Order: sequence, then structure tokens, then C-alpha cells
Amino acid sequence: MTQRQAVTMKKALAYRGVYGVGKGRILSELVELTGWHRDHARAALTHNVV
Repeated sequence: MTQRQAVTMKKALAYRGVYGVGKGRILSELVELTGWHRDHARAALTHNVV
């Protein structure tokens, strides 16, 4: 498993457990770490698209 996939899986688990501002914070962290666009990162977090 690549580092990007591992980070995304970890963030996806956290993303499911929070609401509102917390989701935005997790999304911003994933965008910063992976270099993805916010739309792609959101899809990866909600659908585990890696």
C-alpha cells in the first residue's frame, strides 16, 4: 500500500466520525498532503477512491 493510500484511509475513518468544521479541516489536511484538488479529495474520503 502506498503512503498516499494509507493516509487517505486513515483520514477517511476520521472524516466519517466528525461533522461541520472538522470535515473541512480533515479535507484541507488531505489536500495539503496529497496535492489533490478538493473535489477529488472529498470523493476519496467519502467513497474510498484512491
